[in-house]
Amino acid sequence: MTRFASFVDRLNSFLLEHSRSKLNLYNIAVEDLIKGGGKRLRPILMNLAGHFGDYRVEKMLPIAAGVELLHMATLVHDDIIDRAKLRRGRVTIQQKYGSNIAVFVGDYLLSKSYILFSQDLSRHCLNKLNRVVRLICEGEIQQYQSRYNNTITFRDYLRRIRKKTALLFGLSTYTGAYESGLRGKLLYNLYNVGLELGMAFQIQDDLLDFIGEQGIIGKGVHRDILDGIYTLPVILLFNDPNYSMRVREIFAHTLVREEQLARINSLIEEGEFIKKSQKIGYRFLDRAINHLDSLPANRYKEDLRYIINWQLKRTK
Repeated sequence: MTRFASFVDRLNSFLLEHSRSKLNLYNIAVEDLIKGGGKRLRPILMNLAGHFGDYRVEKMLPIAAGVELLHMATLVHDDIIDRAKLRRGRVTIQQKYGSNIAVFVGDYLLSKSYILFSQDLSRHCLNKLNRVVRLICEGEIQQYQSRYNNTITFRDYLRRIRKKTALLFGLSTYTGAYESGLRGKLLYNLYNVGLELGMAFQIQDDLLDFIGEQGIIGKGVHRDILDGIYTLPVILLFNDPNYSMRVREIFAHTLVREEQLARINSLIEEGEFIKKSQKIGYRFLDRAINHLDSLPANRYKEDLRYIINWQLKRTK
């Protein structure tokens, strides 16, 4: 999103400076992560929310950097669990250095994020952050424990992505607003813009595992279903009585093999479960827009609207 290039450049410079270590391996690994791209969506959202109040860049930039470092740490740890070889089209830390080094790099990023939080974040937001981190971990554990579970419900899925993704989006807009002095309805609406956008973002991420192109999304497709992580199109397929018998037969042996993917994809296409999943994602975007419309008119409101519109056609 070139619209925010100036802020992202400044953020990346701060991230590189703050993340330096006496150990060259850390520097190489972290620099590779920072320069490897990424949307920086969470710090962008935090920064925009902060502009609705008493905005001070010297306070907001370190907090935004802390959120991005926290997010990067979770990605490194996710790649270890998933044994992922690619992230954003680049070789992952765990693939390049091994899982042991990757654990340390993730922990290092986490510690660096909390140094920034302890210096610049209010106690109120620090407590809220700690709660969100706990819920993110719970969401990841629940996802791992529910692998290959073909009885997972739509409600289970929504609870999972709320913890795993949406809460950090909501925390970003909430923190930006709160640390800039906002309270009451304005704070509530900014929080919900982030939260609802985060729900739609994760749904689209899950859809890209079916309809995305590897060269664009920067990682392999169909990884979730092969790893036993059933996302919205598959869950809708499971719970549709018109397909339940055929689906149970395919998933009877738990593991989905490459040769079964064509059959699953055919059923998903036949039942239009991609389109149905997209409509659910659009509902969350509509909720985000409703909260956005309650905000005072300024350029930052339009920047948030731009991000919501970008989400509608995101391909990576």
